[in-house]
Amino acid sequence: GFVAGGGYTAGGRAAGFAPLPPVYPDAVLPLAPKEESHFPLCGAVPQTAGEVLSEKTKVAARMSGGHKGQPEEWILAVVQRYNASTSKYVVLDVDAGDDPFGLSNFGTKQHTIPARFVIALPTSEPSHYSTYNEFKAGSTVLALYPDTTCFYKAYVHTPPSQLPPTPQQRHDYLIEFEDENEVSGRSEAIRVPQKYTLRLPS
Repeated sequence: GFVAGGGYTAGGRAAGFAPLPPVYPDAVLPLAPKEESHFPLCGAVPQTAGEVLSEKTKVAARMSGGHKGQPEEWILAVVQRYNASTSKYVVLDVDAGDDPFGLSNFGTKQHTIPARFVIALPTSEPSHYSTYNEFKAGSTVLALYPDTTCFYKAYVHTPPSQLPPTPQQRHDYLIEFEDENEVSGRSEAIRVPQKYTLRLPS
């Protein structure tokens, strides 16, 4: 039952607890065996060039940012289909809140994006790390900002091979996002799953 003066203030930051690490949904990847740790989409290994991504593939998609002075905007999306004649994907923005399929306002969450601006998310985590399947410290990457569905340019502080795993046995990166409010120009290092840490297109 409800206790008078119920403990809404007892938990959380009021009691002096450290803030919880950011929550990333659906972030645990299967562990690839050693002989598959260099396969495409294992950790930092890119997708096969020219390969068409299948329906329901989770991707980062670059929106039509990139106007002069505007930063590029990359969103978390799902492939719906590929149009070979235009070399474009139709993707669905996953940030549809309680209406993931955009049913109430059909079509607003669909975007048509050139294939070169669609990057597949990793589908497995390496069990053996190498310079091929892991971004080294100092690398510039595209990383999903906590509690959002947007990817931003960021920097690897510590790679997964040098960081203890999470309680779920997930091997994360420590990532510093660009932050103009900090003297260094970078945020504090934040744990970001490998699934949401991607190669920044040149």
